[in-house]
Amino acid sequence: MKLRHVILAAAVAAIVMPAAASAQEKMTLKFLTAWDKRVQGTPKIAYRFGDMIKAATNGRITIKFSGPEVIKSRQQFQPTSSGVFDMNLSVAPYYVGTTGVHMAAFALHADTEDWRKKGYWDYFDKEMNRFGQKMIAHVMGATGGDAFHVMLKRPLEKGEFPLKGRKIRANGFYKPVIVPLGGSMVNLNGGEIYSALQKGVVEGAAWPVQGAIDFKWYEQAKYMMRPRFGVSPYTVTMNLKRFNKLSKADQALMLKTGHEIEKTAPAIFNAATVKEIELLKEKGVKETHLSPEVYKKMNAGFVKGVWNFAINFNKKSKPRVQKLYEMARDNGDAPASLK
Repeated sequence: MKLRHVILAAAVAAIVMPAAASAQEKMTLKFLTAWDKRVQGTPKIAYRFGDMIKAATNGRITIKFSGPEVIKSRQQFQPTSSGVFDMNLSVAPYYVGTTGVHMAAFALHADTEDWRKKGYWDYFDKEMNRFGQKMIAHVMGATGGDAFHVMLKRPLEKGEFPLKGRKIRANGFYKPVIVPLGGSMVNLNGGEIYSALQKGVVEGAAWPVQGAIDFKWYEQAKYMMRPRFGVSPYTVTMNLKRFNKLSKADQALMLKTGHEIEKTAPAIFNAATVKEIELLKEKGVKETHLSPEVYKKMNAGFVKGVWNFAINFNKKSKPRVQKLYEMARDNGDAPASLK
């Protein structure tokens, strides 16, 4: 009987010990970022996430980063979905051709804790699951609706259309700002903007406030439009199959770390934005202001414009964005009408 117990104990140990050892195996996750370190989302979100995971696991889990030099910013969604890369830092305008659901985040208030309470965060996660990805974090690049501005080569014109006749670097997100002010849009990656400003291809660039110093746009654009506008949600995702293969403890760590960055990053971005504006002014960049009447009209149409863009750009995801809009409207977080 004793021998039988010894044999049984040995058999159990043979099963449990490899499983425990496997849970503690070292791993390197391949993390793809939409930008290099000149765009502050990369160091403040992606690199920080990597440092936190490495510290929390005593180096057992490390992260290898690649950027747009490997795969262009707007082409990174599919390689993450297919598992070529394990993780991705991006923004919704870069994959709105696949789904418009996350584009709607740009029309919401800058409070991801409130999103979690009201079900928006889970809604975004469920949408990512459709495409083989898991939401790890939805990180705001500011604490309020002032994350973006437009850098310009010359001051705004007076009147109803202060950007009349000007070509501005922008994507669909900025359309409710640029077009009503009389401008037209040219879609360029961040690394292409300096040359476009220099050669006169564009006369300005719409972008988060942070970026002009690292990209040196102040050398070509000496004005910045005021007031600022918009919220800036970044998405951090993981390939769903890769996430599901992690131990429960490692899954919890990924989500906990993402949540911690969600809670702390906005204030870090705010401080960096204040510093960025100070540096731009030191470089000779001046503020050029919309009239109160023009700004009020632009701002009133901005949120509606983002919702309409999110709903209508992608026909396949349209019903799901519409459902999210109705959820937000019923919560008082979206306009009663989008007309």
